[in-house]
Amino acid sequence: MKSLIACAFGAAILAASGAASAQAPAYPTKPVNLVVPYAPGGITDGAARAIAQKLGEKWKQPVLVINRGGGGTVIGTKEVSAAGPDGHTLLLTSFGYVMNQVLHKALPYEPKSLAPLNMVGLAPNVLYLHPTVPVSNVQELVAYAKANPGALKFASSGNASSPHIAAELFGSITGANVVHVPYRGTGPAMQDVLGGQVSGIFDTMQSLPYVKAGKLKVIAVAHGERLTGAPEVPTFKEAGLPGMVTSSWWGFFASATTPEPLRRKIFDDIQDVLKQPELRARLVQLGMEPTPGTQADFQRFLDNEVERWTALTKTRSINLD
Repeated sequence: MKSLIACAFGAAILAASGAASAQAPAYPTKPVNLVVPYAPGGITDGAARAIAQKLGEKWKQPVLVINRGGGGTVIGTKEVSAAGPDGHTLLLTSFGYVMNQVLHKALPYEPKSLAPLNMVGLAPNVLYLHPTVPVSNVQELVAYAKANPGALKFASSGNASSPHIAAELFGSITGANVVHVPYRGTGPAMQDVLGGQVSGIFDTMQSLPYVKAGKLKVIAVAHGERLTGAPEVPTFKEAGLPGMVTSSWWGFFASATTPEPLRRKIFDDIQDVLKQPELRARLVQLGMEPTPGTQADFQRFLDNEVERWTALTKTRSINLD
């Protein structure tokens, strides 16, 4: 009888061990490539390098940031969509991931070929104006725009970029006549805002130093509540525009062929390093508001983004031309 019990107990241990192994597969077994679909520099690249360092320390394997800029994030995204199921190629991308689905009739990859993992953070859009624009708050801005059709010119880092969509949302909600002026990147756009060639731009809180230097003025943040890193900036909601909520965002993806147990392990490991105070401080420094949540939370967020911006692009006739 004792031997039968021992055998049964041993079998139970083996079964539990097998289940645990299925839940937490050995990973990583070699260097991990973290694809960033942008050129080096900027928030996405900076966040990727900070997170990669912490993941490398946790995993005891190098995490290599691979910049695959071009095609409005399509090139790098396609590369990860075609990656194998071993989870050793990951994607860290942002706002353009959704806008490509919304505005491209055909993409060289299926959005369903990628599985959302961790949402890293948001960077709510903050409206900055050149000091010569004769307004000091949201109400005055709306009145000025309606009294001077075409006078309000908002720069962006390109068609369908986060600053562009924020400007279009502002125009849609308020009925204000807003002129969109696209640039090839945030850098040249901001230079023309600083020079007064255009009225303003929706950017992250990273540009607040320009306000402190007297080169720009800040009007409001397009977020549900005031920012942790800039509590002095009021929200559009406080000004009576609760629908004026828009932001850039960042998140991790893996190939959808990656088995669910492995996805959970990668998610858990990334979540662990995102909780580290040093890393959180670095993300805030880059202009992000860290946003912990589950894989399901991230998927719901993405679905909502696609729905929102599909509706807006149709009503505002936004395209990539």
